[in-house]
Amino acid sequence: MKRIILPVFLSFMVSAVMGQSLRKVNNYLKDNNYSKAKTEIDAFLEKNPNDMEGIYLKSKIYSKIGDSAALRSLVTGDARVEALDAFKKAFADSANMKVRLALMKDNFQVPFDIYGSYYQDAVDHFNEGAQNQSKEEFAAAMEDFIKAEKVGQYIREAELAPIGVVDTTLVLNIGKAALNAKKDDVTIEYFKKIADNKIRGPHNQDENDDSYKLPYQWLEYHYKEAGDEENMLKYGKAGMELFPDEDYFNFVMIDYYREKRQLPKMLEVYANLVNAKPDSMSYRFSYANEIFGYVYNSDEGEEVENRDGWLKTMKEELDKCMAADPNDVNNNWLTSQYYYNQGIEARDKAVKSKDAAEKAKLNSEATGFFNQAIPYADKAIKTLEASGTKADRSRYKSIVNLMQNIYQSLGDRDNLKKYQDMYDAADELFKSRQ
Repeated sequence: MKRIILPVFLSFMVSAVMGQSLRKVNNYLKDNNYSKAKTEIDAFLEKNPNDMEGIYLKSKIYSKIGDSAALRSLVTGDARVEALDAFKKAFADSANMKVRLALMKDNFQVPFDIYGSYYQDAVDHFNEGAQNQSKEEFAAAMEDFIKAEKVGQYIREAELAPIGVVDTTLVLNIGKAALNAKKDDVTIEYFKKIADNKIRGPHNQDENDDSYKLPYQWLEYHYKEAGDEENMLKYGKAGMELFPDEDYFNFVMIDYYREKRQLPKMLEVYANLVNAKPDSMSYRFSYANEIFGYVYNSDEGEEVENRDGWLKTMKEELDKCMAADPNDVNNNWLTSQYYYNQGIEARDKAVKSKDAAEKAKLNSEATGFFNQAIPYADKAIKTLEASGTKADRSRYKSIVNLMQNIYQSLGDRDNLKKYQDMYDAADELFKSRQ
């Protein structure tokens, strides 16, 4: 009988010692004495490396140490990494009912505490970076946000909480921190997680959150600068779909096509913008002005597609601008230029014509266009003379010069001399203005 009783007795003794040691750990933990709790649990696990109850206690202790900047020196490396590893081992042992009950009693709190700890550290670094414009602080924020995101994905995979595959606010923050840290590769990675999933707010809520425009705006501009038209259009169109009131996406495309000298495409985007914002006279004027530039300032030898159609559209847009504000200097100036250029074109055709009747008709049309240009330029000049500032001097001189060209084309020497004198006096006229 002794050969049987003795091993059982020793087994009870070992269990009692182990239980006493873990009770001591628990007491230190309850008293918030994390230094002694760590020493005790480390010693226990050195002798009992596979004891799941001890491993779970380690996760709780190391999580608390990792959450306190004052205590982190107790652990070489990142205490929160060790805490999460220990929790994962304990959680995976579903057959150990004692540990399972302990996890349930604690509401599986350890990974949530680690998630919150990383997140708060990241916020602190981000705020410090914003205050001091420190790339290093933003980089630290980025790293801690990434660590929090990895913990969050474990929580999701373990089905401890309904965190999305894209933890929207956290992923946005990673991208923003990376952007400020000048880490473009990370910015692209995390902004794409937002944009590729067409997320427009926290947890993809139905209402738009303006802070979620940034990934779409940044990606569109990034790919514009990289000359990647496919991706520029992909993220620009996604941004327009989700944030239809944001005009930024159109203007990036407009700049891209202008720089690439793909002017018809640029004008198509402008047309879409004007159609989306029909009450915006500033957009209508800019559209008309861009058409003017395309028709009259194209590179030599460049074919202007649908020239007459574009000029017709330009005049329609200008007429709407003039109806809305007939005294606006720019509206009057551009309208005057439109008629002047029409006159020049009619006169040039007359010069080339060999038919006397046609020549006379074209010359008459040219004169009519020149005369139509005069009142618009005159109104713009008088407006600037009455209320223009020093900064308007260059504009004023350009419009006066336009009048010189008009009267020279009409052969009116008296008015040509008048506007030559006005041009020469312009510097003195605006010299004392504010």
